[in-house]
Amino acid sequence: MKQSVVMLLAVMLVAGSQANVISNGSFETGDATDWWTYPVEPASQTLTVVDTLASDGIYSMESYSATATWSAQFGQYFEFTPSAAGDEFTLTFDYYAVTDGWGSLGVNLDYYTDAKHWLGWTSVFFQSSAPVEGEWTTVDISYELPEGTYALDLKIEVADWATVNFDNFNATVPEPATLALMALGSTLLMRRSRK
Repeated sequence: MKQSVVMLLAVMLVAGSQANVISNGSFETGDATDWWTYPVEPASQTLTVVDTLASDGIYSMESYSATATWSAQFGQYFEFTPSAAGDEFTLTFDYYAVTDGWGSLGVNLDYYTDAKHWLGWTSVFFQSSAPVEGEWTTVDISYELPEGTYALDLKIEVADWATVNFDNFNATVPEPATLALMALGSTLLMRRSRK
């Protein structure tokens, strides 16, 4: 019985240590609060929160681009407890794309330790139809964080000719306490089983 309680407590503490670091990830404020937006060419690009299409709830971020010169961009900067070696950053979000056979969507990440560095780029789709056109699709991206990373700069880019709606952004970074709690739980269970 005690083993079950200890294990449940450890699991609850570990699960609680992976909170979503994205603010307003479902845009349910009805606006782009906590997000920066940058339509590079305002005459041919827009970034706005709409109530006409959502994966969940009422609102989504709609990015429209009708130029191949620059991408329409939006993103978020967030800080957290510095990462340990091997920690992972995980990002998930839903998108709904209408490209008419031509459009691009990518995710760019920069990280901060002693300075700003590039972490990686993920091309969700590039100058072609989206993998699933006109349906909500979930994207799941993971990156290993360099030790000591204390902040990330997330940038979502829509380019070429596309209209893409976004919803349900969720990003997690493990807290350093996670490994300690797991080790403590294992130690207590091993000790108990020897008695």
